[in-house]
Amino acid sequence: MSTFYLRTESIKTEDIKNLSVVSNQDKEIIKNLLLPDPCLLEGSRGTGKSFLLKLTEIEVDENHPKSMCVYMSFNISSLVTTEDPLQFYHWMLAKTLKSLLNTLRKKGISINSNSASLLSNDENEKEEDISNNLKDIIKVYENSYKGRSSISIDSLPDIEDVKEAIEIICKENDLERIYFLFDEAAHVFRPEQQRQFFSLFKDLRSPYITCNAAIYPGVTYFGNSFEPLHDCIYLKLERDIRDSNYNQYFRDIVFKQSDDSLKKLIETQESSFITLALSSGGNPRFLLNTLRDIQTFNSKNLEQTIKDFYRTKIWSEHTDLGDKYFGHKVLIDWGRDFLEKNVIPAIVKYNETRITNNKNESTIYFWIHKDSPETVKESLRFLTYTGIIRKVDSGIRATKAELGDRYEVKYGCILSLDAKPLNISKDFFNNLTITKFPEFGKNSPAYSSIVDLVEVIKDDEATFQRSISYILLKPISVLQLLTNWQKSKLSEVGINTISDLHNKTEAELIEQIYNVGPYRARIMKSAVDAELLEYISG
Repeated sequence: MSTFYLRTESIKTEDIKNLSVVSNQDKEIIKNLLLPDPCLLEGSRGTGKSFLLKLTEIEVDENHPKSMCVYMSFNISSLVTTEDPLQFYHWMLAKTLKSLLNTLRKKGISINSNSASLLSNDENEKEEDISNNLKDIIKVYENSYKGRSSISIDSLPDIEDVKEAIEIICKENDLERIYFLFDEAAHVFRPEQQRQFFSLFKDLRSPYITCNAAIYPGVTYFGNSFEPLHDCIYLKLERDIRDSNYNQYFRDIVFKQSDDSLKKLIETQESSFITLALSSGGNPRFLLNTLRDIQTFNSKNLEQTIKDFYRTKIWSEHTDLGDKYFGHKVLIDWGRDFLEKNVIPAIVKYNETRITNNKNESTIYFWIHKDSPETVKESLRFLTYTGIIRKVDSGIRATKAELGDRYEVKYGCILSLDAKPLNISKDFFNNLTITKFPEFGKNSPAYSSIVDLVEVIKDDEATFQRSISYILLKPISVLQLLTNWQKSKLSEVGINTISDLHNKTEAELIEQIYNVGPYRARIMKSAVDAELLEYISG
């Protein structure tokens, strides 16, 4: 039976390379991530940002002996809630330094007392003591969601001392550069946290440090002090279904994780597999999700899976985003209505008209005027975050030479509306043209229900905390990627809500889950944490 890894966090580091499929675009991204200049890697959920960061870390370890990578994820940042106005900055700094010390220790690199004193504001000269202090600070921050806390950060060093310490460490150990790879860096819909992240990202710049980060499209707030065009290399991770090597790339991804029986089925039903790959719109996680849902690889099950996933599941996930983050619910819900009631019907009608007129043209694209209301643009940004749409390009001229942005709707969302998607997919794709699309002008009637809303986003702390409390009280059954066996074992020991699960340590799970050895319990805890944190973070 094939086992599909839907998240990089679930894969052991030693298995990453064996499961990797690296396209020319991926190679170029990794090449840029190894430059001295800082990089931001933008991509929707499930497109493979974390995987590429991990491959970059492996590349440095294997082929760049004078460099070192420090990889860390900030996916738990939703739970940081203290009286500290710079809480996220200080939490990130502590976590970054702790990760640096851990990586140095694994590499067998010790730091002298001078460097140690610079990494600790209380001038502690022992690496172990500094590490313990940082661990304590991080723990208090990450438990602060239980109630606002006052946290002492007296031992945290000044950022200039941090850079000086890293310079000393590099010079004494013949290192030319340390790469910090920040995963899940700006994923929470909490602008102040994101602004503080980019402050740290910029503050850490030095001849011995390169910061790289994975971010999401549409929902990232850079703040006034950070300008992406000037302060970094800005990379986008997008896989266009029109690329000549697209199908082979996704076939290779699936084959890396498939058993022989599934490979044989795919080879004998290649056209059906191509439809599944195109439906994912360049998102590996969507493709693996749909493959996992197919009970038997035949036309009937394939078509039902496409309909279930792209008519229902993908939209439910988008709506769930609004249920998690109440401050954005109005825009998230409006965006779904706009796509389902206006954009997609317009695309379907456009395609039907072309067929009626005997024109071999089809489209999955639409155009929005550059002067459309900001509320409309904000709603579309949330749809790019969940991957239902993709912004293809800007400044495109449409009717009457007006300028606007061109978007792509997920191929599967259009194809799934047909009664027999497998039958029409080949001709539909072959007739696909990016130059034809329905247009929505700056005063489109479709905007009427949202255009007059002045304040539809509430980013105040109280709203955000209400969202987090709501999430933590949900039952573990909402964690869709946990197996039924895992959920049943958790329920047996009284772990029924997300909060119950988050509060359990690995040691407690190992002790309490009966008939499961420590090794399997650790694997389970790792999978549970990855899914839990992804759910919390949106």
